[in-house]
Amino acid sequence: MWFFARDPVRDFPFELIPELPEGGPPGPWALHRGRKKATGNPVSIFVYDVKPGAEEQTQVAKAAFKRLKTLRHPNILAYIDGLETEKCLHVVTEAVTPLGMYLKARVEAGDLKELEISWGLHQIVVLGRDGSFCPQKALSFLVNDCSLIHNNVCMAAVFVDRAGEWKLGGLDYMYSAQGIGGGPPRKGIPELEQYDPPELADSSDRVVREKWWVTGGSMPQPALSWRPLQPQDP
Repeated sequence: MWFFARDPVRDFPFELIPELPEGGPPGPWALHRGRKKATGNPVSIFVYDVKPGAEEQTQVAKAAFKRLKTLRHPNILAYIDGLETEKCLHVVTEAVTPLGMYLKARVEAGDLKELEISWGLHQIVVLGRDGSFCPQKALSFLVNDCSLIHNNVCMAAVFVDRAGEWKLGGLDYMYSAQGIGGGPPRKGIPELEQYDPPELADSSDRVVREKWWVTGGSMPQPALSWRPLQPQDP
């Protein structure tokens, strides 16, 4: 009698639309458009291919997979389903577009308004006049409720859903704000490392200063026209 192993990717209830989106975010994940087989409903599928000699990056990807499954917040990318095999990881989320692609399309169409950018940034992080984080936003939730430092806040970590709401993703390089489990994982991707805070090697008051950095210094792309918030600002 012959026994044939089931193909978990083939049996997965979601399928990829083969072409990759042009200008997808840098990092270990490839972002695909996808759909649910039973209904045809659109989704996004992040795919990580396990490669020999990349054990460190694979562990980072697996940690991001687990975190996205458990971190539920309206301003964080919504997890739907996932698949983990020896060869790959598939993470299914709500249908989203990388922020860079979204802004480019809006600019080319002449539809991008300053208010839209302000509202999008508001969904990710807002600083109050006293320097504290306003409640219920993505970074505030991670830092204050989960004691986690995102460590990767940049345009590549932000996505836009079909309603135009901005969602925070890019959870690969998070670490404990309380120092549990060591410091931040190594990125090894120059496009992402350029947004590391200057004081990353200094552990004396890293958490406090990173709170300031991620609110402005790590999204300096011209499309946002946004500068780091200064302590003397009103």
